Amino acid sequence: MILDIRPFWLIGALAASGFGLLVLIVRKAYPEYLARVMSLWGIANICLGASYAIRIGRPWEGQFVFHVLSTTLVAACLSIEYWAIRMLKRQPIPARWIAAPPLLMFAACTWFTSVQRNISVELVIFNFIDMAMMILIARSLLRAEDGQRTFVDVAAAAAYALLAFATGGVILDFFRVHSFSAEYDFNCPRSIFNGVAAIVTEGIVFPLFLLMVSERLNRELVVKALRDPLTGLYNRRALEEIAFREISGAARTGLGLSVMLLDIDRFKQVNDKYGHAAGDAVLKTVSATLRRTLRDEDFLCRWGGDEFCALLPRAKREQAQTAAARVLQAFEELSFTFEGKAIKITISMGIMTEENRAKDFSSLVAQADAALYRAKKSGRRRFVFALDDNPATDGIPLRS
Repeated sequence: MILDIRPFWLIGALAASGFGLLVLIVRKAYPEYLARVMSLWGIANICLGASYAIRIGRPWEGQFVFHVLSTTLVAACLSIEYWAIRMLKRQPIPARWIAAPPLLMFAACTWFTSVQRNISVELVIFNFIDMAMMILIARSLLRAEDGQRTFVDVAAAAAYALLAFATGGVILDFFRVHSFSAEYDFNCPRSIFNGVAAIVTEGIVFPLFLLMVSERLNRELVVKALRDPLTGLYNRRALEEIAFREISGAARTGLGLSVMLLDIDRFKQVNDKYGHAAGDAVLKTVSATLRRTLRDEDFLCRWGGDEFCALLPRAKREQAQTAAARVLQAFEELSFTFEGKAIKITISMGIMTEENRAKDFSSLVAQADAALYRAKKSGRRRFVFALDDNPATDGIPLRS
C-alpha cells in the first residue's frame, strides 16, 4: 500500500495559513507589544502554509520552487517564530539568528539543486537548520521570565524539542542509509513521520501560543490596574487595597504603621521653566530615589501629580522618623541634570503614625496631608508629624 502524503500537506497548508490569518485579524484588539508579537507569528504561519502548499503541487513545479523556495519558507517560518518568542518573553533579539537561517537555507538549497545537484545533501542541510532553530526556540521558551517558568511555556518548549528530536532522527537515518530519495519521496517512512510530526506539532503549538499571549495580556492588565505607567510605582487604588490589609495587621499585632505623604518642592516651576519632559524625568528620578531609600517591605505609590505616598508597615514614630531623615538626606545628596541643566530636587513630607489604634486609611492620609501642608508652610525640605503635641519640634529641616 502506498500512502499519498499530499492530503497531509493540504491539511497543513490550510491549518497554518488559517492560523496565520486569524492571528493577524485579532491582533488589533491587543496592546501594541503583543500585537507586534502576533504579527510576527501570523507571518510565520503564512510562510509555513505557503511551503506546505508548494509541496502539494509536485508534478507541475520546477526544481527551484519545490526544493529551494519551499525549504526557505520553512526556515523563514522558524526564524520569525524565534523572533516572536524572544519578543514575547522580552529577551534580547539576536539579529544574526533571525536572518542567517533562511539566507543559509536559500544559498545551500540553490547550490545543491541548480549547481551541484545532490538532493540528499540538500535535505540533510534543510533538516539540520530546522532542528537547530527548533532547539533555539525551545531554549528561549524554557528561560525563566520574572523569576518563573509558566506551564504553557514549558509545554510549548517540549513540543519544539520533540520535533527537533524527530528531525534529528531523520538526519541520523540518512547517515545510516546514505541517501534521501532524489524525488523527495514522501512514501519513505522517515519522511512521512517527520512531515506529519511537523504538521501535528504546529497544531499543538498554535493554541499554546495563544495561551502564552493571553497570560501576558493578563499581566499587562494587572500592571495597568495596579501600577502608575510613568513611574512604575503602585497607583492610588493599589495602595488603598494594600493599606486595608496592613491596617488590620497593625491592629492585631500592635507593631505600628506609618503613612508618609511626600510632595516635590516647587515642581510647577520645573515644568514651567524646563518643560513637561523635564517634569516627567524628575518624577521618575524621585520614584527611583524613594524606592532605593525606603525599606523593601514598604509600599510606595504615586498618589497623584507630584505627590507620593508611602505605607510603612511595622513602623512606629521612631522608625518613621529614621526613614524620613534617610529620605531627606538622599535628596540632599542627589545630583540631577536634564539636557545638561542641573535641577535641584527637594521634597517635603507629612507623616501620620498610628500605633495600637488603627483607623481607616483615608483618615490616616488626611492627617498626613495636613502635616505635609504644615511642612510646606514652614519652609519645605523637611518632614512634619501629624497630631504632634509639641508643634515646636514638628519641623526638622536640613541645612540649606
